[in-house]
Amino acid sequence: MQPHAPSALRVSSPAPRQGGWWLLACLLMVLVFAAPLQVRAQQDSYTRITGVKLEPVKNSAQAGWNLAAELDIHLGQRLKDALDRGLPLKFSLDFKLSKDRWYWADEEAANASYLYTLSYNALTRTYQLAGPAGVLNTPKFEEAMENMARIRDWPVLRKDQVRLNERYQAQVRFRLVLTELPKPFQISALVNSEWDLSTDWLTFDFTPRKENFK
Repeated sequence: MQPHAPSALRVSSPAPRQGGWWLLACLLMVLVFAAPLQVRAQQDSYTRITGVKLEPVKNSAQAGWNLAAELDIHLGQRLKDALDRGLPLKFSLDFKLSKDRWYWADEEAANASYLYTLSYNALTRTYQLAGPAGVLNTPKFEEAMENMARIRDWPVLRKDQVRLNERYQAQVRFRLVLTELPKPFQISALVNSEWDLSTDWLTFDFTPRKENFK
């Protein structure tokens, strides 16, 4: 790693009553799982992190590092069917930074989550992607997925959270937030790989350099 380069690794309407929402969730499950079976390879969901980079920000008021990431995301058929039938899907890109300590548990320097929601409006026939970068409305599912797969200029670390020229361990993962799904879908997600849209933690070394802020 060059001293001057960033660390990188290529790789409201009122809510329905609980009983009504439970009934709606059960109905959605019937519709989704009653769909004709496809080839399993086409049904399975998958995702992987293909690139991640920590980029220094020299602004004196917000000196630190932003994260950029590239993802490869595929929604399986059942997950796509649930989305098209009105089930919002919430996703998270998680970041954490820690430092090894031989005498105790690792020191956690920072952690953050980039949360966004993908939904479909059957009335306007548009997909909506809402997150920290703003809101995208598009009739094209592919466009929504392409935007979800690119993270840019996400502030994850301030300069005062780390000690310069010391080595840290950075970790990133992407996941479907299963706890935000209705209970019947949470149960289904435990046994169906079509709902498994989470990566393992991707780990890489990061050494903040004083030269980054000259």
